[in-house]
Amino acid sequence: MSQIRILSASDIQQVFTIVDALEAVEEAYRQKAEGTGVAWPMVYAAFEPGVADMDIRSGDLSGSGLFGLKLTAWFSKNPARSLPEIFGTTLICDDTTGEPVALLNASAITGLRTGAAAALGIKWLARKDATRLLVAGSGHMSTYMVAATIAACPGINHIEVWDPMRSEAPESRVELMRGQVASLLAAAGIERDYELVATGDGEAAAKVADAIITITPATSPVILDSWVRPGTHVSCVGADMEGKHELDAACHARARLYVDDRAQSVTTGELEVPVKQGAITPEDIVAELGEVIAGKAQGRTSDDQVTVFDTSGIAVQDLSSSKVAYDRAVEAGLGSVVEL
Repeated sequence: MSQIRILSASDIQQVFTIVDALEAVEEAYRQKAEGTGVAWPMVYAAFEPGVADMDIRSGDLSGSGLFGLKLTAWFSKNPARSLPEIFGTTLICDDTTGEPVALLNASAITGLRTGAAAALGIKWLARKDATRLLVAGSGHMSTYMVAATIAACPGINHIEVWDPMRSEAPESRVELMRGQVASLLAAAGIERDYELVATGDGEAAAKVADAIITITPATSPVILDSWVRPGTHVSCVGADMEGKHELDAACHARARLYVDDRAQSVTTGELEVPVKQGAITPEDIVAELGEVIAGKAQGRTSDDQVTVFDTSGIAVQDLSSSKVAYDRAVEAGLGSVVEL
């Protein structure tokens, strides 16, 4: 009989930190570039368009001895049922035998690994003297964007958070974020001085930012090309389905473009709309970020370049992160082990 370990959100939170996520996602990107990590095509189904859907992102991470999938289900009517809108579950399996190894609450990992991806874009592509970050989007995920960037990029010490959907600065949200970010950093043993403030003027903040992260569900640009000064890096995170995009196509057209997966970026990621509009072509993508990490491609080549990184989310991020959480949980004796 096979055994599988089931890890709850509480189990994962005890053993998996923002630094773990950064290391896991960086390793996943490197493996993808070196051929030991593969992201398979996404499966998507709408049960009721605009109301309920699900997607499955799967892949193989042979360098870590596993394959698996993450299933995310969105049911917008769930709050009325006293249930979360989103359920996420990750299954990892042994790639030698096919045996299921662990079933994890994906939600406990998703925020950390998504923030890590955005931050790695800044770490590898922003100017070395970058100090100012703008986060466009003040939802739940913005906390992870801030914490991961502080953890990955010691030079970033001034962060502004802007909500493109509102005219006023998200003061109450940022007040809450300060405590959440501090907790995430403390859990990873990080002590660092930084300033985290709310702004109601996204244009002004973008024009002085060294790095920008967009984390919204937008289907039209929230950051205009005229706002992005030479030398800025932009990590685009929100576009994960067809039709979504957050950055002005004209900015894509003048930038050095990097992605986490070429095919996915131009079909369901940030670059899908600019490609359809004819502003860019798939051939304009310089490299996948993993190729830069693995030394197979160049990142920024001058301080006045605009660089853009589209992270639409790929399974190897989740698999690598889940493997770390699983290994730590086994060491700590966490989770429930059941016979299959």
